[in-house]
Parts: sequence; structure tokens; C-alpha cells
Amino acid sequence: MAVVNSDYATQKKVSIGSTVTVAKTSFKVVGIASAGSDASDVFIPLARAQQLASLTGKVNTIYVAADSASNISGVAQEISGMLPKATVTTSSSLASDITGSLSSASSLANNLGKWLAIAVLIAAFLLASLLTSAAVARRVREFGTLKALGWRSRRIVGQVMGESITIGIIGGAAGVALGFAGAALVGKLARPLSASVGQTSGSATPGGARTFGGGPGGFGGAGGTGRPGGFFGRAAGDATHTVVVHLSAPVTIGAVVLAVVLAIAGGLIAGGFGGWRAARLRPAAALARVE
Repeated sequence: MAVVNSDYATQKKVSIGSTVTVAKTSFKVVGIASAGSDASDVFIPLARAQQLASLTGKVNTIYVAADSASNISGVAQEISGMLPKATVTTSSSLASDITGSLSSASSLANNLGKWLAIAVLIAAFLLASLLTSAAVARRVREFGTLKALGWRSRRIVGQVMGESITIGIIGGAAGVALGFAGAALVGKLARPLSASVGQTSGSATPGGARTFGGGPGGFGGAGGTGRPGGFFGRAAGDATHTVVVHLSAPVTIGAVVLAVVLAIAGGLIAGGFGGWRAARLRPAAALARVE
């Protein structure tokens, strides 16, 4: 006999009286359980599952429910004393491990993002400087002629830097506009994410204990324990609710100001480098190119 998950039954078109195959062994479906998303697809008698896995008389997971949340730590200590080699996991320890993992992942992602942003910023400044230098090289006759007419190097540097800063301001404004447009598109086109969150009162493990009772032999599945009985269910106090998360890309005033400042800084750096090259031009070089 076997009990199947309702989602699995719908997907595989399985109904009561159908036959399912587990480890090359056929089982007759005697029930369909409306279990959570963390449940197994098929539940079979625990003894039979142990036999198929060549683990007769052995279990790898035992779920324990405490009478009160205040007793969880005491129950965990008693289990550790009775089974020294076993790994005892409570909801608080699991949450701590997950929080630590998420914190480490978040720290790694933040550090990686920071260094990537710095590398991209340096590359952008270098590209702007090279483009400005190339533009100055194409205007040799212009700047050489201006120096021949009496322009000082300081004035030529100011001319190039003024042009670069103006281009930087225009580019910053365009970038801010594109940023707002992209954020709006993300908010409208991104599909919301949903997650089922389980809540258990007094459980020593997330999700609570699952119970099986009432007939000859229990049913064993992922997250389940075999007990004498014939019905499938969760321990009292279990509940789940769905949380919907809407994706968005907020644009803050700080980000806008930083973008404009970086654009102006890029214009200053590129303009300074290009102006330095323009100031080194000799009037003779310009006059030699005049046709």
C-alpha cells in the first residue's frame, strides 16, 4: 500500500486504486494526502521502505515535537545525552545556521559587487580619458593654431576640461533617466515571487512532527516517522501561509547624486588628461598640417 502527495497525484494522474512503482516494487495507492511542498511524493510502510533500502531496523531522521516551546532546549539536551552520535537540530539552531550562511553569502556578494563596481568605474574613467585624448589628437591644428594666436596652455586646458565636464553632465543626466526607466520596467515586468512559510507551535524541528496512526503498520516518507496506525497527518499546531514578494528596483536620491558626481568626476579626469596633451602641442605642428 502507498499514500501519494496530492500534487504528485495530479502531475502523474494517479488516483486511489492506481499502482505506483518504487524501487522496482509495485504499490497500490490507498490514499491521497494534501501535504505541504516539503513532503515526499509517495509514502510507503516504513518497514517496507527500510527493506527496499537495505536498512532494516534503521532510521536516518527522527522528528520530535515538544509540549511547549520553552521545553525545546531541554528536550534537545536529553536527546543528545541519549544519542551522543546523533545530530540534534532545533528550529533555533537551524535558523542560526541559515542566518549565518545568508550573512556570509550576503557579505561575499557585497564585497564582490563593491570590487566589480570599482573595476568598472576605473575602466570607465580610462575609456573616457582615451576617447578625450583621441579627440584632442584629431584637433591638433585647432589647438596649435590657438596657441599660435596667443592662447596660453592654461586656457587650452580649461577649454578641454569645460567640454569634458559638459559631456559628463549630459551623460550623467541621460544615465539617471535610463536608470529611472529601467527601475520602472523592473517593477512592471518582473513577476512576483511567492513562498510558503510553515509555522509550528512547540515543535523541536521546523515543520513539526508528522504522525501516522490507526492501522497495521505506519507509513514512512521524507520527513516522516513510522508509527502503528493508518492515517496520515501533521501534528496539531501546524499551519502554513503564503508570502508574496514583489520585485522592485528603488532609485534613491543618494544613488542619483552619486551618479552625477561620478559623471562630473569622469569629465574632470578625462578633461585634465586631454587638456594636458593639448597644452603640449606646438604651434609649428599645427601650422605644418594647414593646407
